[in-house]
Amino acid sequence: MKLRYAILGIAIVLVVWFGYVIYAVSTLSPSINAQWGYVDENTTEIWVDAKLNRPLLVPISIENTTLEFTGVPIARLERFEYSATGSDVRAVIVIDNRNFFRALARYLDNGQRGSLSLALRGKLLGGIPVNTDIEQEINENVLEYLNFAAESKELAGGLVKSPALVETTFDWAGEQDGKALLIAHMKFHNPNGFPIPVSNLGFDAYANDMKIGHGKTAEGVIIPAGGYATVDVETHIEWDSLPKVWAVHVKNGEVSKVRADIFLDLSILNQNYSIKLASYEETVQTDIMGELNRMFEDMSG
Repeated sequence: MKLRYAILGIAIVLVVWFGYVIYAVSTLSPSINAQWGYVDENTTEIWVDAKLNRPLLVPISIENTTLEFTGVPIARLERFEYSATGSDVRAVIVIDNRNFFRALARYLDNGQRGSLSLALRGKLLGGIPVNTDIEQEINENVLEYLNFAAESKELAGGLVKSPALVETTFDWAGEQDGKALLIAHMKFHNPNGFPIPVSNLGFDAYANDMKIGHGKTAEGVIIPAGGYATVDVETHIEWDSLPKVWAVHVKNGEVSKVRADIFLDLSILNQNYSIKLASYEETVQTDIMGELNRMFEDMSG
């Protein structure tokens, strides 16, 4: 008889506990906030803090969580702090900066197509395995955001003008000697009434005062009078400098200064000119953390 009452009592406790869990989960309204943590050229931390409106009373443990891009592991869950009787949850996510740029190179190699994969491994109630795999296809033209333009300059006391750089587009050409190789297609307009031979064109690219690449023409072109011509420039990007630029970008509040110094060697009216066509500078500002927090806000309702 006592055993029956004991079993009945345990069953009632389990039913009440299970009912509470269902209620707690269904009415869960967490407040989630993400912020940048420690960052250097090797790793970037993201701290995610959540406040639950009530304890879940469910033991949960996360053993391993990884994020892969194009098959390259780019992030992992470093720390997960949670108590079944508490209302505060903290997660620390660590991004491998160098692996991220390695994954980006593979993404470009694949025609700017790739998959983002999330794998989560944990346990519920101390023993029930929780395995979650989520995969999302990515097809974003990241090279279209690169574009240079510059106005023409007066030469020889205003008698002639240098070509104007109308637009620049880039194509991925793989890797060479540990550097990314891009082909810059630079379209010029000749405002003069006579053709202009361009024997050489080059540029140096900087981000946050660090040199990240340089470009140089493989062969010269002639821009017709009043017409247009496209100069193809082999552009080499220093992979090793990009993680350093990224670290400064985050520390500066997601703000970077990007500059491209463009040089031209011209032959006009039997006179050779070596000119600095432009020092193209732009402030690049992102809002990655703001977007992440807005996503959390939408998720929490």
